[in-house]
Amino acid sequence: MNGSGIFTRRQDFSSFNSLPRHKLNSYHIKMEDEGNHGNDETRCFILSTLAAHNSPKVVCLLCQSTLPVYDRYPLVDGTFFLSPRQHSKHCFEAKVEGKTQYLSVVCMDCLEGTAPGRKIKCRYCTTPWDGSSLVLGTMYSYDIFAAQACCAERYKCNNCQKSLVSSFQKMPFYSDYSHRVSCPQCGVQDFHFIKSLAFCFARDIP
Repeated sequence: MNGSGIFTRRQDFSSFNSLPRHKLNSYHIKMEDEGNHGNDETRCFILSTLAAHNSPKVVCLLCQSTLPVYDRYPLVDGTFFLSPRQHSKHCFEAKVEGKTQYLSVVCMDCLEGTAPGRKIKCRYCTTPWDGSSLVLGTMYSYDIFAAQACCAERYKCNNCQKSLVSSFQKMPFYSDYSHRVSCPQCGVQDFHFIKSLAFCFARDIP
């Protein structure tokens, strides 16, 4: 630990050595603050949220492995994301623009899906979930699972189970899938595109 409080100072970047060589760069791994004088908004938000919960470590949503949180980018050996739904007890509640969100994390091995037993697939169409395109060590402001819907089951209303949109009708932004919307069939407002992980996915065990 160091003067930044409860978070660890990263000594080296050896934990990323398992990545393909073409990913060992600042395009795939978040390395530097965006703001001046260390006032990066995303980093400050993550660290202050975790500090409020007195949590210097986080737990991967998919494999339950414990990850240390670092005081500088890359903040974690994985990536954080925000969702209006609490996917597990290991998510951290936070207020974002007056709305309740939950800070969650997926580890690097589960994002890449290359380590044994770390790949997950859709229960309905068997398409593997692929998080390898996500930047490591930072945070996405939307639900990364809802943003990658793969089949019609993922587009159904949580109430009447009718389709909200065609699986071929893509929304303009990934974050649109994390918004509360009204079902055109039954009128119920909900975060319809954000399903529970147990509902959507099964572990792909060779």
